[in-house]
Amino acid sequence: MVIADVGNVRPGEPTLTVALRGSAQVAVEVRTLAGGGKHSGMFGGAAPDARLALIRLLATLHDENGDVAVPGLRRVPWTGATYTDEEFRDLAEVLDGVPLQGTGGLGERIWSGPAITVVAFDAPPTTAPLNAVASSAKAVLNLRVHPEQDAREAQAALISFLEAQRPFGIPVTVTAGQTGNGFAAASAGPAYDAAIDALGVAWGAPTQHLAAGGSIPIVNSLAEAVPAAEVLLFGAIDGYANIHAPNERVLVSEVEKTTVAIALFIEEYARRWADA
Repeated sequence: MVIADVGNVRPGEPTLTVALRGSAQVAVEVRTLAGGGKHSGMFGGAAPDARLALIRLLATLHDENGDVAVPGLRRVPWTGATYTDEEFRDLAEVLDGVPLQGTGGLGERIWSGPAITVVAFDAPPTTAPLNAVASSAKAVLNLRVHPEQDAREAQAALISFLEAQRPFGIPVTVTAGQTGNGFAAASAGPAYDAAIDALGVAWGAPTQHLAAGGSIPIVNSLAEAVPAAEVLLFGAIDGYANIHAPNERVLVSEVEKTTVAIALFIEEYARRWADA
């Protein structure tokens, strides 16, 4: 099965995507007052502020370098192709003077290790502040998981970590959300070998290995439906295509070479399958 929703690490460099991180959602809530918010002038300083407690809780998820501090989440070095720090800064549009988050290889930070992002946080907007001690606060976290770690196992590790925290001595409520396992392709077989050769011939360069930080649910569905099938991920986009964003683009040259690669793959796979 060929999934063409991916592409090359950069234009002109044939790349086979061999891993996708999994994903898990977690909601965390802090409640401190029975009623609504209380006036900050009259009660602030002693009445427990749920929003402050939640902020303190979220700060425990990472260490001083920005690395995930939750035990039980798998992280290993990445040995395939990756971006340079300069390329990644450009792709992510990181502002000048702002450092990248975390330590270690870039590949393991975005592909073969965990990432935790606050994707929602209940609070008044800065355009309408309230002079009140918050009675409750809630956030939603997105956890990205190593391709070979079970997403529910990783989610449980995060929930256990959060429930063990007591910001200012205040208990928290954690609710599990949806999960989706990652994917790690087999690095052997007639289809895999044929794809390596076909991509290399089409681009005239050695085929590299890449991973992706986002999940592609159809990949796992197909792999679970037909476990014995080989699943290959390659396509016409590249790291600079800006997919699912403004000014998305695909280079004509990459489309042409991908077309050639697919034709070569079919021919080479047929030959290797017959030999097998």
